[in-house]
Order: sequence, then C-alpha cells, then structure tokens
Amino acid sequence: MPPSARKVLFVSSNDGSDMRINKEVRTLSRQFEIFYLGVGLYSDKNYCSGYCKEFILIDGKRNHPVTIMYQFYRFIQLILTRKVDSIHIINEQLMVFFYPFLFSHHVVLDLFDSIFLRIGKLNNRWELIKRIVYLPVNAIVVTDKNRRTLLPDFIKSRSFVLPNYPNFVNLNPASTSNNNNHKIRIFYGGSLSVKRGTNIIKDLVDLYPGKVQVYMAGWLADEETVQLAKHSSVQNLGVIKQQEAQKIAAQCDFILCLYMPDNKNNINASPNKIWDAIHCNTPVIINKEVLAVSIVRTLNLGVVIDSFDIKAKELYAILKSGRGKFSFEEGLKEQYSWERVETVLLEAHKR
Repeated sequence: MPPSARKVLFVSSNDGSDMRINKEVRTLSRQFEIFYLGVGLYSDKNYCSGYCKEFILIDGKRNHPVTIMYQFYRFIQLILTRKVDSIHIINEQLMVFFYPFLFSHHVVLDLFDSIFLRIGKLNNRWELIKRIVYLPVNAIVVTDKNRRTLLPDFIKSRSFVLPNYPNFVNLNPASTSNNNNHKIRIFYGGSLSVKRGTNIIKDLVDLYPGKVQVYMAGWLADEETVQLAKHSSVQNLGVIKQQEAQKIAAQCDFILCLYMPDNKNNINASPNKIWDAIHCNTPVIINKEVLAVSIVRTLNLGVVIDSFDIKAKELYAILKSGRGKFSFEEGLKEQYSWERVETVLLEAHKR
C-alpha cells in the first residue's frame, strides 16, 4: 500500500474471526490502510489480522464497562496518532461510546444487528432519536434491500446495500445414498444458540441416534449449545475459516438456517447460509417466519418448515424425504458472490 493511502479505523466487538468482517477488511485493505480495533484474545482465529496495518484487541468481555473503557482509550489514541481518514464501525450500540469523536471523520456505520430492529422500532419510528444517533454517519451499510426499507427515510440516501454473499467457491456436492440407513448430515454454523435451533437439533439427535450426524462450527452462545456440542452424534469443529466451513457444509445433506421469530431483527435476518447453500450445493433448512424464506422459495434453495417450533419427528420425516432432491444452477454462484458486490464497500468509504 503506498504511503499516501487513506487510513480506515475499523471498530468492532469481534476478535477478527467473524466471516463478514474478514471479507470486509480484506476488501478495504486493497485500497486503504486498516487499523483494526476489536475485542477478544490474540490467536490463530484472528483471520483478518493479516490484512491490517495494525491489529489491536482489548482483552475482556463484550459490553463490560472496563472493556469499553480500554477500547475507548485505544480509539482516541489511534485517531490522534494515526491520522485516520475514515471510521468503520459495527452497529449503533457500539457507535454511541465514541459518538463525540466521530464528527471530525468520515463515518461508515455497518449494521449487522441494528438495535432499532431488535426493539421493533422500524422505519420512521423514534425518528428524533435516530436523527441524533445517525447525525455523524456519512454512510450506512445494510445487508439486503429489505433492511434498507426499514431505515428511516432521512438516512436512506446515505445507505448502501452490501449483501452477505460468500467469496466465490466451486465445491463438489456430497454424494447422497438412497440407503435408508444413511445418516442425515446437518451443518450447524455461525452464532449457535437456542434462538438459532439448538433445541430442535438436540431433539433430533436424541430421538434418532445413529441416524442424524451434526457438524457444528462457530460460537457457542449459551449453555444449551455448549451441552449439545458434547453429544455423541455431534462433531464440534469450533471457530473455523469460512472456506473450511464451506467444505464441511458441502459434504452435508442440509445447512441449518433457523431463526426464532421473537424480534424484528431475527425475522428480517440476512442469512449468509442461504448463499453458502448455492456455493456448497447444499440446501438449507429454514423456518417460514423469516422473511428471507422468499429467496429460498424463489431459487429453490432448500426445505421450508412451517414453524421454528417444529417437532423433531416431523422435521426428520421432511429431511429424509427431501434429501438429494435439490440442485442448483451453476450460474448462481457467480451472481451471488462477494466479488460481485464488494465495490459497494469501497464506494461507501470514498463517498
């Protein structure tokens, strides 16, 4: 990167292992010097560190006052000593801690999980509060067109849609046997919790021992999921790179893509698993309460179940009959790939 390259301070509560963050940092690093400020431990899971000029982590728990205090200190230190041109920050709830110091820089707010969606304040509801929160924001990035429609009207002209597509990969699909004794293989990845399907997976492996095999990869968000990872029919792979996760998913029969419909953020989720399905040639399992189900139906990307609270017996019958019945057009991989949309992120910072 030439000495004259603009500098981006990328602020997050992640340790650099998140798949979307890794893609974003890699894309930005092609035209900017990246100074990453996150939370967590230094390890071989800091996947985006190799693309950064400086990679700084605060050792502590997310949202803990002491952690926030240290992250705030390093934030001030970086913007004063590194002559940062642009600040990229994940979600409103993190942005507010640095709010007074954002007005002197170009600010890109990246909404993974908007606090306003979580509490059901959509569109122009709480407009005055949103005007105050978004006042220092020059560009706002959302994960799909639907989420853009949920923004307040005054910020839409500054919004960019950056879909959660994976990098282009071409993987061989799993060979599916017609033998009734063949185990149904399910990939369960990402942020793993009761709200993402842990209980239904537990019911499946308990009710059908030896007939269901589950591969878990990601962050175990609650005690129920920690216990599930120890089950004899479950293989816990931990936090792995997206490419490794895709290789495992490509050898499975289904990718779990469930969201408990208990808040607007989950109902309006933008699951990267839908796009992984295309690249891995592996159909998803998704509940119809999630609005993204329309994409799954349109492109025939997997099994749609009637409810997040489906019984294990009913789900097993659906999966058994649906296994091996899905195929994907080769052209979809290029159409729904990160390489096709990543320039949106560069535009957001240049504007």
